[in-house]
Amino acid sequence: MDDNRILKKISVILISIFWIVMMGWLISTQVITRSRVTAYKPFLSKNTLISDSWLGIYFNNSPVGFVHTSIEPHMIEKGVSGYKIVNRTWMNFLLLRKRNKVWFNAKAIVDENYQLKNFQFDLNSGLHTMKVQGQMISEQSLEVSITSQESVSKKIIHLNDKRGVLIANIISPFNSFGELKVGKYYELNVFNPFSLELESLQIKVSGKEFIQHDEKQVEVYVLKSNYRGLEQTAWVNENGEILREETGLGWVLIKGDANQVTSMYRNMEKTDVELAEMVSVSSNVILPSDGLKFLKLKISGIDDDFKLTNQRQSVTLTPDGKKIITIRKESIDLTQTLSRPIMENKENAEFLGATSFIQSENKEIINLAKVIVKGEKNAYLAAKKINKWLFENIKKVPVVSIPSAVDVLKTKEGDCNEHTVLFAALARSLGIPVKVNVGLAYTNGRFYYHAWVSVYIGAWVDMDPTFGQDIADVMHIKLIEGDIDKQLDIIRLIGRIKLEVIEYK
Repeated sequence: MDDNRILKKISVILISIFWIVMMGWLISTQVITRSRVTAYKPFLSKNTLISDSWLGIYFNNSPVGFVHTSIEPHMIEKGVSGYKIVNRTWMNFLLLRKRNKVWFNAKAIVDENYQLKNFQFDLNSGLHTMKVQGQMISEQSLEVSITSQESVSKKIIHLNDKRGVLIANIISPFNSFGELKVGKYYELNVFNPFSLELESLQIKVSGKEFIQHDEKQVEVYVLKSNYRGLEQTAWVNENGEILREETGLGWVLIKGDANQVTSMYRNMEKTDVELAEMVSVSSNVILPSDGLKFLKLKISGIDDDFKLTNQRQSVTLTPDGKKIITIRKESIDLTQTLSRPIMENKENAEFLGATSFIQSENKEIINLAKVIVKGEKNAYLAAKKINKWLFENIKKVPVVSIPSAVDVLKTKEGDCNEHTVLFAALARSLGIPVKVNVGLAYTNGRFYYHAWVSVYIGAWVDMDPTFGQDIADVMHIKLIEGDIDKQLDIIRLIGRIKLEVIEYK
């Protein structure tokens, strides 16, 4: 199957990661407050701890889902009461003309002092499921377990202080707010259940204004937030209820009631929006499908802290500050490639070990890798065999999931993310360093977000298991490298990048 047909078939290209970032932030953020307060106290007063709210989710004015959040008293154990916060988010959308129905469910239990006791987050998109559970095992330790396709991994998150953890459930990290004042500022740490890392979130009450809601003018507070460079705005009424939220990327949440959301749900499939178009960049020329060895283009909308250079890609600046990227196709000298297992050094050490989603120490992964390479010791030739096996054995379909090597091995399907993490796990299990690249790949007049790998064989070389390319073509533009915690930064670029092809041959 030629590259062009493959690209046309599977150009979901990182939509899954973007979608997961958005939904993870929408419904399952964990927050540690830095002010001298106890966890939930500033955001959930006892006057509002019994509530039920509905928000419709819209993309480019078309309904694609809803968020339902409830808060109620809860008996934790005999003699110990608290509160249960439940969130359900349901999405129905097209991705490369394939219908996806996805559930995100989150539940948090807090005690009467507003301290988190435990939480659970579930993602279900049909064949693909994932569960993240957490419980406080001490005042400053949160134990997290991730269950995916019956595989369980655990991690201990150490908190900076004893003020507790706050679990949130919609775009801003709060179901409702307590007393708001213009100029008030929150700086928070966010536990992301997908990267399993603590990250920064800032929220500021920037002012007050009137908006139209339920056919009447309502005075609201305007809250601005910033997470991973993605800015968004929430409009909150005097009761602390969020009436509207916007990300600036076409996503909007609007407060309604159960009847309104039910009506929207019934009509959802009549106004479908193709989400893949959201994450692509147009090209000024039509490029040939293969055979290119050189590509030069002008690109803008990328912050200076993105490291764009690597062994095949160089960057220069124009007088007006735009970046010129030059990409040259690599060549391999087999006499210079190393034998596996490759000795760890400063350049490759980070990319040899297992992670929560690249499970290179899993017995099934290890055994399969040995079967695939059949004793081949040359690191590049072994990597080529893994590349070929993935291309031929993993069905190429768009998938909404957190890419996990063990999952892909069981389902044997996925888009570029699934191909990439399974390649990384198989190769690392044999002592071949692999890092994940996220960037843009070209097809039919547009550059789509995509993921592929770099393999260390004495020097780094790019390979693409999704397209079956033993040396990735020059129409791959690397923007980010690293595991999923770094890949999530791609949301800062979506909708901002513009490019112009200057030269190719």
